Amino acid sequence: MFRACRVSAFARLAPALLLGCMLAVSSPLRGQETPYSPAGSTVVDVRVLGNRAVSLADIRGELNTRVGQPFDGRTVNEDVRALVATRKFVDVQVRTRPGPQPGTVVVVFQVFEYPKVEYIHFLGNEVRDRSLKGAIDLKIGDHLDAFSVESARDAIVAFYKERGYNKVRVDIREGTSPSDRGAVFVISEGPQQQIWDIDFIGNSIVSDGRLKTQVQAKPSPFRYTPFGKGYVNLKQIDADVEKIESYYRDLGYMLARVGRELKYNEDETRLAITYVIDEGPRFRIRNVAIRGTRVFSEQRLASVLDLKSGAFFDGPAMRKDVGKLSDIYGAVGYVMVDVNPSPRTLPSTPEIDLVYDIDEGKRYRVGRIDVNIDGDDPHTRLSVALNRLSFRPGDIVDIRKIRDSERRLRASGLFASDPITGQQPRIVYEPRSGESAAGIARQPRGPAVRGQSPDGPPRTLPPLVQLELVPDGQPYPWPTRPGQVGPHPGRTAPPQLQLPPPQVQSIPHDHGRAGR
Repeated sequence: MFRACRVSAFARLAPALLLGCMLAVSSPLRGQETPYSPAGSTVVDVRVLGNRAVSLADIRGELNTRVGQPFDGRTVNEDVRALVATRKFVDVQVRTRPGPQPGTVVVVFQVFEYPKVEYIHFLGNEVRDRSLKGAIDLKIGDHLDAFSVESARDAIVAFYKERGYNKVRVDIREGTSPSDRGAVFVISEGPQQQIWDIDFIGNSIVSDGRLKTQVQAKPSPFRYTPFGKGYVNLKQIDADVEKIESYYRDLGYMLARVGRELKYNEDETRLAITYVIDEGPRFRIRNVAIRGTRVFSEQRLASVLDLKSGAFFDGPAMRKDVGKLSDIYGAVGYVMVDVNPSPRTLPSTPEIDLVYDIDEGKRYRVGRIDVNIDGDDPHTRLSVALNRLSFRPGDIVDIRKIRDSERRLRASGLFASDPITGQQPRIVYEPRSGESAAGIARQPRGPAVRGQSPDGPPRTLPPLVQLELVPDGQPYPWPTRPGQVGPHPGRTAPPQLQLPPPQVQSIPHDHGRAGR
């Protein structure tokens, strides 16, 4: 009875209570302030709090929020993301408050820096701590964050596996918590494994001895001594499988397949590798085609090729033919020619259609010649270098003359030359700055010095001579500083010359010959 009366009384009061709630929501209480919103206000100050090791200038350099600009919440969020991306701060918080004048706002960036690395310890390792510290990028005094510590852990694992510890395990005990002040790694090294023997099964055309020269993972000749290495590197073993397959494809065995069997001894410290080879059929060349030619006829170019229809496919011979075709074009000014060979297997028979796609590019003349010489008597050495060049501005570029000139510079003994370290006088060439890439063959991939060298990829030293290539028929540039040689101002290229027939026998080749 009491409970029923209670419910009935509440039901009678419910409409009044609901009306009171609605009035309370619709009208603010006496003395309550409206929440502050910076939208539409002008930024009068940008403050940074909490930084200790990171300079204020570095922090402000990441911010796009500026004094005098309207407040923009999206810009502030981008600033927070930019600061966090520097990996110098655990957290970044933003607060705003009204400025001294109406319609102004003060933006405060509160930063929380990562702690510094105070110590790095290794537990459970037999390898020296000094060696492990040298293998990681994390150093005392660096910012301590989880990403850096995990990267150091991965580097330690890679260090061990390169030395035959393929069962190594590295755990992080300290370094990933905001309260940590250093990094501690717990290491379980496992056994150090060495390659003890390698064998090949299924090879008939190539001897075991020759195949052993194709692999990098092999037993050490001193494996019976404490100085023996030959450590087991599983990644290198897999790479050797691919290298053997590539070697067979170069010999014409396009369907060759290679597997490997790994057999360890009882304590897993010694490994015997067996490469299982399925050679498959050897492919012959059915047709040889040359596409994209305008300067020379296909018949003339085909006459200089070593690989003919009916011959077994040979990768080194194909690359040699690419060099021959490039040299023919390079002898008459087309030094940026791109010759791309494409062996295409047939689906039903062990035959190949070999197609050479040629992008001839433009014909070039020698423009400005830039000689880079440092040291004593640079003017004398400048004339010595120029006297050893077989070309002058205005000449049609001839790759043979560039090579001959490079050899004379090296043989002079007057310039830095060390074949062991690759420090040799070089001549590189490139199209004139600003020249459109349209119609120019693809540039060399990844050069250390921009431009091309006739004897292969540029090395680390600056080239001795740089040639600026000018498309045939365009004006020449005038030298702008000492060490540059060029024709008179305003001189244009001579009329185009008739293309001479290629003298195949007189064109030298510097392309490596891969033996079998």
